[in-house]
Amino acid sequence: MNERMQTGELPEGGAIAAPSAEVPAPKKPETMGFWKREWRHVVKHRRLIVFLVPAVFFTILFSYIPMLGIVFAFKETINLNQGDILWNVTHGGWTFNNFLDIFYENDEFFPAVANTLIINVVRLAICFPLSILVAVQLSELKNQNAAKVILIILSIPNFLSWVIVIGIWSGVLHPDYGILGRYTGFIMGQNEWFKPLVVFLSAWKGAGWGCILYYSAIVSIDKTYYESATLEGANRLQKMWYLTIPSILPTIALTLVLNIAGMMSVGFEQIYTMMRINSGELLLSQQVLDTYIYDVSITHGEDIPFATALGVFNGVIGLTLMLTGNYITSKTLKRGLW
Repeated sequence: MNERMQTGELPEGGAIAAPSAEVPAPKKPETMGFWKREWRHVVKHRRLIVFLVPAVFFTILFSYIPMLGIVFAFKETINLNQGDILWNVTHGGWTFNNFLDIFYENDEFFPAVANTLIINVVRLAICFPLSILVAVQLSELKNQNAAKVILIILSIPNFLSWVIVIGIWSGVLHPDYGILGRYTGFIMGQNEWFKPLVVFLSAWKGAGWGCILYYSAIVSIDKTYYESATLEGANRLQKMWYLTIPSILPTIALTLVLNIAGMMSVGFEQIYTMMRINSGELLLSQQVLDTYIYDVSITHGEDIPFATALGVFNGVIGLTLMLTGNYITSKTLKRGLW
C-alpha cells in the first residue's frame, strides 16, 4: 500500500482505507494549565533542581525561620531569661503601641531619619553618577589593558573593611602628623565635616567597584555601532550620549532602583566607627537609623519589642522605596526590576 501511495496509485476500490482508531494529538504547552506546565518543567529539569536543595535549605534556615522574630514587634514584653524563641512567640500580650512609640515620645528617631536621608540623597547624587562616569572614561581609553589595570587599582579599596579605611584616613587627616591634616585641620570625628566625610569615603571606597558593572556592560556593546557612528561623523561626546548611555540604561535602572531601596540604610560599620573616633559618644547630629536601632537593641537592650518594631518599620519603608523607584524608572527610563 505504501508503494502505491508513493507512485500515486489508488488501492482497489479507488479510496484509501481510513485508520481504525484516531490518535489524539498531544496537547500544546500553551493549552495546558499553569501548574501542569510548571510540573512538566520540574520533571524535565529534575536533575538540575537537585543543586537548588542546599541553597533552599540554607535560605529557609537563615532567612525565613529568623523572621519569627517579627512577632516581637507586636509583643508587650519579652523574657530575655527564657532562651526559647518559640516560648517568647507564644507567650505575652499583643499590642501595637511599639509602632506608635516610634513617632511619639521619641526625640532621637526623627533626627536619625533626617541624617540618614541627607547622607543617602547626597551620596546618590554624587557616587551613583561617579561610577558611571569612571566606567565611560575607562572605556574611552585606547589601551584597554591599561584601563583594566586602572579598574583593578580603583577596586582595591572595596576589599578593605571600614575599620581599616577609617583608620587610614584618620591618620591622613590627623592635625598633628597627618599628611593632609596639618594643612586642612580636618578631624575625622569633627561634627561639621562628618556628613561630607561620609560621602567622600563612600565614593573613595566604592566608586571603583561600582563601575565594574557599567564597564562590563559598555565593553559588551557591539563595536559596529561605534564604527557606524564614526562614519556618520559623530564625535566622542555624541557617541557617549546617544550610544553608550542608552545601551547601558537597563543596568543603570537596575542599580538605581537598588540604591533607592536602600535609602533608609547608610551603613552601620562606617557610621559607627566614625562616630567613636574622637569622643566615643553617639552625637545626635551624627546619629543615623542604623546606629539608632543598634543603640536601642544592643546598647540598651531592655526594650526588644520596640527595637524589633523599628526594624520592621525600616523594612517596610525600604520595600515601599523599592516599589516607588521601580515605578519611576519604568515610566521614565522604560526599564525596571520587573
